Amino acid sequence: MGSTTSQASGRTFQATAAAIDAYSLVALDSSGTISVAGANATDHVIGTVTEDVAASGYGNVQLINTGGTMECICGGDTIAVDDIVYATSNGKLGTDAANTKIGYALQATSADNDVIEVLIHNHVFA
Repeated sequence: MGSTTSQASGRTFQATAAAIDAYSLVALDSSGTISVAGANATDHVIGTVTEDVAASGYGNVQLINTGGTMECICGGDTIAVDDIVYATSNGKLGTDAANTKIGYALQATSADNDVIEVLIHNHVFA
């Protein structure tokens, strides 16, 4: 049996040597492990972890290509309902349009580490 589990909307991945907080945006590296996604365009965000993941541990990732909505952690920017949200550093959401577009906020927040629901942008990999 393989070391990962695939589901309709998620997949189990192993984390790198760094722990990942629940609802963080994650990127996949060339060895097939996940880490917290950064703000740079070279990170290919694949989804959010649905639970805290220990360093080198396994955790479920809700894949971004499944559509629908996802719960994501925010970085402290003021976000209103229907704002476009983007990946920022530390696997969080923000409002800097220079970063990778994730989707549309379905809830408002201005607090760091708040978790909000986001409607995923259909062309996130474009």
